[in-house]
Amino acid sequence: MSHPRRTGRRGGGAVAPCALALALTATALVAIVGVSAADEREGSRDAGVVATPAHVMPADLEDVEHMCALLTACERLPLPSGIVPHDFVGCTRTLYAELASPSAVSFSLTLRDCGLRASSCGELRSCALRGAKVDVCTGRGKAGPVDMCDGDGRAITCSGERVSLVRDCPRGGEQCVVREGHAVCALGSCEKETAPACSLSGTRVLECKKGKLLSLDCGAFGLRCTSSADGPKCATQAPACREGATRCDGATAVGCWHGHEVRVDCGARGLACGGSTSTSTSVGACAVIPPPARPAGADAGASPSCDPSAPPRCDGASLRWCAWGQPRSYLCKSVGLQRCVSDDKGARCAP
Repeated sequence: MSHPRRTGRRGGGAVAPCALALALTATALVAIVGVSAADEREGSRDAGVVATPAHVMPADLEDVEHMCALLTACERLPLPSGIVPHDFVGCTRTLYAELASPSAVSFSLTLRDCGLRASSCGELRSCALRGAKVDVCTGRGKAGPVDMCDGDGRAITCSGERVSLVRDCPRGGEQCVVREGHAVCALGSCEKETAPACSLSGTRVLECKKGKLLSLDCGAFGLRCTSSADGPKCATQAPACREGATRCDGATAVGCWHGHEVRVDCGARGLACGGSTSTSTSVGACAVIPPPARPAGADAGASPSCDPSAPPRCDGASLRWCAWGQPRSYLCKSVGLQRCVSDDKGARCAP
């Protein structure tokens, strides 16, 4: 699978920093974003990151920077607050590492499709709305989150009179229903309540709950439903493995996710396999390759370096930060944002 890349608006620089600012797993993001199976299929056409069964190619750092510049700057996005860190560097570190981990096989394709491909706040907002009207939540959610089905059958969550979540149920042949105050996408009706189980085709996790057949479409991620001691889960079709096991196969990291192997092609992004130990150079299952040592007597500018603990700073419309000891600069105007600001949310781009 190949994907077009953004061109003409790179922030420039070396590879990014180390420790995660927020422990967000890919499956947690899927749960938070709440996308339907159809949304995932739509995103899989061109998600900006190659993710095939049992194989992950990490995202390009510059694409993650573009995504995080928008996620931390754009207002009134139809996404739950707190989905990513508020500051640009924290967001970039978190998502860059997540997309270089075995769990990336289930990372929300909707977030990838909208975040990694959008070139402006308007594009990001429109993509995440999935066709819902911007003002559909007017007068709703003043006292707290409120769920509803809009006129076209989308499941909408309103908070503070704005859309905070959209699930496009009809796109996946599902219908929106509201049960106990929660809007969900269901495949149809069912009679007897059942615990979650794999479908006969092995492509979905199915559960009959309160008369509605709920599902998680593993096939939308190129995965299969597999049974485990903790219940059915989506997993790859690669060999079984012990949860938490990791090894290196050259520049490829081989990890275990939901009991089946996932190969992370670190070398494709100029990274090394990170091994089983997390260090200051770790990027998910991969690791940054340190620059070659500066020869004695070489010009001081031959191998630029910086202090990884130094806070990011604004330089006009550019945000400068230290990525694993290597200086990096991101131009906010790359995604139509006009300035860099530093406030209580940290350094980030702004309209």
